[in-house]
Amino acid sequence: MDRLLSRLLFVIWISLTLPFTLISAEGDPAFEQRFRDLSDSLRCPTCQGISVKDSAAGFSTSMKLKIRELMNSGYSDEEVRAYFVERYGVWILRAPPKQGFNLLLWGLPGIGLVVVLGVVLLRSKRWVRKEQELGLPPLSVEEEALIAQDLRRFERSQEIRA
Repeated sequence: MDRLLSRLLFVIWISLTLPFTLISAEGDPAFEQRFRDLSDSLRCPTCQGISVKDSAAGFSTSMKLKIRELMNSGYSDEEVRAYFVERYGVWILRAPPKQGFNLLLWGLPGIGLVVVLGVVLLRSKRWVRKEQELGLPPLSVEEEALIAQDLRRFERSQEIRA
């Protein structure tokens, strides 16, 4: 009988105190900002490329409740993320950690840009060098006269339009 009474008192105590622990921190703007940041850093498992914060899916709603529960239990941001990574893998993080293979993923855009710029630079140098190597002969007197005549005709046509 004592065990039953102690269990009953424990259940009553938990049911009376739990709502107050959930309400106490949730009104705090810092708590809400931390919640938004955390829910924005996690990917919705049922949506394509949407954060838990922006998703209205039922699964995301459950995750939001779990995030609040963990925060109210005193978990740090990293512990909350670790909780979800443990269950869903690193995929659940919208920004993968900058370590191991993921470090390559973070550096790949910069490496690609350097490679592309290097290729463009080398190609442009070859292109300029080829034009210089062509060694085109200078214009003859007749060709220069023809160009001068065309230029005068062009200038007259511009004067007529103006």
